This record gives sequence, C-alpha cells and structure tokens, in this order.
Amino acid sequence: MDFTNDEWFVVKDIDGLTESSRALVFNNFGSKKEENTEVDLLDMKIDEKDRDELNSILSFDESKIIITTMLKKQKNKKTSNIRYMLNDSLFMEIIVSLNDRMVSNILNGLVNKGMVETAYDAETNDFVFWISDEYKQKEKPETD
Repeated sequence: MDFTNDEWFVVKDIDGLTESSRALVFNNFGSKKEENTEVDLLDMKIDEKDRDELNSILSFDESKIIITTMLKKQKNKKTSNIRYMLNDSLFMEIIVSLNDRMVSNILNGLVNKGMVETAYDAETNDFVFWISDEYKQKEKPETD
C-alpha cells in the first residue's frame, strides 16, 4: 500500500472508521509483518470472542476521540456544516496513535494489577517499567 498518496477522502461514517481502525490495531498488535505490507481487510473486523478484550484495552469512545481530533475538518462557508477528511498518511498517523494508546492502556492495567512497576527516569526523559518483585515471587517455576 502506498502511504504517500495525497488524495483526500470524505469520512461519511466516523463510527465505522473508529470500529474498523481499532479492530485493525488490535488484530495486528504484536504482528511480525514487515513494514509497508498490504493490509488484510479482514483485520478490520473483530471476532466476537475478542470484543470484550478490545473494549477493555481500547474503548470505542476513547478511540473516537483520538480519531475525530486528528481528522482534517472542513467547514462549508454557506451552511457552516463540518465534514471530516482523511488521506493515507493521516490514516497511518491515526493507526499509530491508537496503537500507542492501546500499549499505554495495557501497561496501565499491568501496573494497576501490581504485576509491573513504573518510574520516571530523568536521564532518559521517559518512563521505565519492570516486573514487580512481588509478582516474581508469586510465579514459581515448575519443577520435575
């Protein structure tokens, strides 16, 4: 897929775009696919068995907010109606943003469960994460 196309498209169904985008991100999370490969359109639908997990780590409402703030808005001068526009590169930015949010939500869930600890590292100007000692002690290796 060529993501350098400058052609703009009118988004007529923001809810549909939201649902398809978050399903695409969820289905391809951790995928080993090479960069810039063709995207399988089946990846834009979510299996019912995965719906609860998707909703818990990347909610529809959260995704829709991200998408609507990123879409280009055009206002009709006569009617003041707003339409949303999208091109290939903006779509890729949306997918990356949704993926980043999903990773953040997963990490937050692990921290809240006490499985992972986090701290801010001023030297790297970023957060660092590690498996909590308490969780390590709960997980005992199997023995013969």
